[in-house]
Amino acid sequence: MSVDRPHDVALEIAVWEALQHVIDPEPGISLLDLGLVQSVAVTDGRAIIELALTTPFCPLVDVMEHMVRDAALDVPGIRDAEVRLVDGPWKPPAAAPWRRWLDETMPP
Repeated sequence: MSVDRPHDVALEIAVWEALQHVIDPEPGISLLDLGLVQSVAVTDGRAIIELALTTPFCPLVDVMEHMVRDAALDVPGIRDAEVRLVDGPWKPPAAAPWRRWLDETMPP
């Protein structure tokens, strides 16, 4: 976070909150709850969001990038948003703790 720029920090928080409502179309779970959003940085109204994928060959990558970008751009004060894909495989432990517990208790 940009602690030296309070306005940017407020916008980063607002972007994180907006991303909570972005749902991965396949499992129907928030990208944040899955642990797919790795970071959010805002400088002068420009958001950079790092996004991991559940699989390197995710067929919905374009859809997810578009949803993340749109959610960030819906935040008042965000004038530009870039989604960067993060290398490396996503692992279920990256998911929110309550989500891991819920998934373990659900039948297949």
